[in-house]
Amino acid sequence: MAKNEFHYVITLQFRKDGEIGNLANTVSGTVAARRGETRQMLYQRILKQACEGLGTSEGVTLFFDLAPNDL
Repeated sequence: MAKNEFHYVITLQFRKDGEIGNLANTVSGTVAARRGETRQMLYQRILKQACEGLGTSEGVTLFFDLAPNDL
């Protein structure tokens, strides 16, 4: 496990085209920080990846946690 590896949990509220109402989903995983990348940059990258995975162009973050992936 790399020292720059982080575990994240992000919960989004979003809409899908053609569907009525709001949906919510939680996504978790690991991400490796690139050299010079900030926490904000990681958040933006994770948000974009989560939205793409959920099939939406944007979402409202209800919860976000990012922590080193080592114990």
